[in-house]
Amino acid sequence: MAGMISTDKYDTWMAARTKHGGYSGGVENPEHYIWRSMLVRCRKGSSKGYSYYGGRGISVCQRWENFSSFIADMGKRPTSDHSLERIDNNGPYSPENCRWATRSEQQKNKSTTRRYTNGTFVGTPAECAAHLNISRALASYRLRKWGTFEKGVSWWQLPKTE
Repeated sequence: MAGMISTDKYDTWMAARTKHGGYSGGVENPEHYIWRSMLVRCRKGSSKGYSYYGGRGISVCQRWENFSSFIADMGKRPTSDHSLERIDNNGPYSPENCRWATRSEQQKNKSTTRRYTNGTFVGTPAECAAHLNISRALASYRLRKWGTFEKGVSWWQLPKTE
């Protein structure tokens, strides 16, 4: 039939997709998609996210050229809520600089995230509010009106990371 792939060609095509464990039953596994997307962001100039990754010098370690090595180092993601995160936002994708993280964890690791300290505790505004057992709205109000989260206690914003 026209448009049909012969059984031999299909078997070869399927074997190429399953040899590294990235596909199961012809469907791409989430970890393989994440790995493939990481490579594209860092290497393909026409990629939508290239300017934020490869375009600013973010690279992928040589070991992770191979999907099997990536999985050996990272393992399967713990839940569907987890995605790949670089611990140091300016560092490469490598075993020592990556982890599986939730969106909430990743939000705290952005270069634009504000962090405050009173000399003993360090946290985002939401973490400071939780630490003081007050609502986020009250913490925001106090910071805006008083310049601190607690009367009589100095809290200051830490410099943002690059």
